[in-house]
Amino acid sequence: MSRFALARSWPTLAFALLLLGQAAALALSLGGGAGWLPWLLTGLLALSSLLALAALSTLRRARAKAERAQRTLEEAIDALPASVEIYDETDRLVAFNQRLVEIYPHMLREFQRRAGFEDMVRASLARQGIPEAIGREEEWLAERKRQRGRQSAPLLQNVHDEIWLRVFERRTPSGGIVGVRLDVSDLIHEQQRLAASQAHLHAIIQSAMNGILTLDAEGHVLEVNPSCEQLFGFSAAELQGGHLSMLFSGGLSELAPQSLLGQPREVSARHRSGEELSLQLTMAEVRTATTHLFVCIVTDFSERKRQELRLKRANELLARQSTTDGLTGVGNRRLFDQALQQEWLRSARSGQPLAILLVDIDHFKQYNDRYGHVAGDDALRRVATLLRSCVGRGGESVCRYGGEEFVVLLVDTDLAGAQVVAQRCLDSLRLAAIEHEASPVRPTLSLSIGVAARLGHSQVAAQSLLEAADAALYKAKQGGRARMVCEARIA
Repeated sequence: MSRFALARSWPTLAFALLLLGQAAALALSLGGGAGWLPWLLTGLLALSSLLALAALSTLRRARAKAERAQRTLEEAIDALPASVEIYDETDRLVAFNQRLVEIYPHMLREFQRRAGFEDMVRASLARQGIPEAIGREEEWLAERKRQRGRQSAPLLQNVHDEIWLRVFERRTPSGGIVGVRLDVSDLIHEQQRLAASQAHLHAIIQSAMNGILTLDAEGHVLEVNPSCEQLFGFSAAELQGGHLSMLFSGGLSELAPQSLLGQPREVSARHRSGEELSLQLTMAEVRTATTHLFVCIVTDFSERKRQELRLKRANELLARQSTTDGLTGVGNRRLFDQALQQEWLRSARSGQPLAILLVDIDHFKQYNDRYGHVAGDDALRRVATLLRSCVGRGGESVCRYGGEEFVVLLVDTDLAGAQVVAQRCLDSLRLAAIEHEASPVRPTLSLSIGVAARLGHSQVAAQSLLEAADAALYKAKQGGRARMVCEARIA
């Protein structure tokens, strides 16, 4: 027997022994006992009084201890952050803590009179204290009673003032019910804010103009948005599970998503139809305690690239047009001026001579007067073609200098080489035999050519070479035309 049990039972044993002694004394007195019997009875009476006093003291201490224990238990239950309610086997409230009153202050009277569970629920329904039951009160009450004490998971209830409770109920062996209501309003509100944020984010992703892919740590596609489907021409079901490499070219198949973090990267890809795409890829990492994902944002600038290419081609065409004679297709005066300056400086650096042929079609005004300007334009085009074929080398340029004059720039060519090219031009046009009956020189078109060659010099203007060729051309015209005249001065 434990010490606690012995302490509780000793008064009973003492009284039993005392009664036994008194019974023995009574028997002796009835049998005519000795004279010491009064003393024995007196002693037993005194002992009985002491035992009674000791028993009363023990009972008082036990009651005080029990009251302290009950008060401690009540204080502990009141200090709990959750409400506690205890119902007997008839489902009437027998105990509750202060937290329950704080949650349901309007129900204090029902709590104090120890009302039954159904009565308290009906009172709360009458005050519309249970938002989820409004409009179907009886149905909700019947379902609540059916589940009471039997649900395997806690109930989630929304009560007044946006308070959310997690309700735990368990039956006791005696048939009563112990209920605990935990305020989870902060958690529910946070979940609601998170759900709203997720819905907002989902709406943004779904309506975004850019393609957005969610990838796992190895680069496999988990989710895509509609813009991504439209961009590549594949459905989400077709893309999910595939690797990033099936969408992008340029060696991305060998790279992990981590290697694509940082600055945006321009990549190429193809639409399902085969159309080439120019894309910008930006990779972001999402890492939490339980999640490791990558979000890939794809911007399509294919149209911008196409516009840039069209603009480049247009600029190139404009540049060609700005340096090309529109009638003959050879270079114009602007191109010749640029080329002369560049080649003159290069000649100065390299020490190689630079030559010029200044070409004039003889009596071209009379040709236009005789055959018309349309025929004259055609003759200019034929002469330009003949000059280009005679020059031959890609480094030289044939330009229309103005009107019926052409200029040929011969790089790394001395005077002798320039004379050979000039004679070839004269012979080629003579063999072409373009009719010119109005010419006083001969019945076909002819050329007068001034030839000059010099070494470039940084301190001498390139225009000096052109002036020398022009002087030679003047002499050719004064000498009867249909010829070339050379003026050479190597400096």
